[in-house]
Amino acid sequence: MVQKKKEQSSHKVKDELLEELSTQGVDSKRGAPVMTRLNDELIDMLDTLVKLDIFKSRSEAIASIIAKVLYGQKENFKQLKAEISKIEKIQDSAKEIVADTLKA
Repeated sequence: MVQKKKEQSSHKVKDELLEELSTQGVDSKRGAPVMTRLNDELIDMLDTLVKLDIFKSRSEAIASIIAKVLYGQKENFKQLKAEISKIEKIQDSAKEIVADTLKA
């Protein structure tokens, strides 16, 4: 009985997180693998989430947590991308100036 409640609770947490992510446009399918190094404390936290059966793996936990954080800042990232575009135009212009200077 206790085990069943534990399973229901962990599935509820995961379902709520996945539901929130899906309403933010996050695709539950994961794409490219990304390698990272984490300290022991973070690994322990991830392992706790896996042991509670909230996530199937560390990888699934990390992907969900990152998606939640980044999609929560979606507007800020749109602004950052616009600023990066401006920087790239300036860099291209600077490269043209250097190329013209070297031709002279």
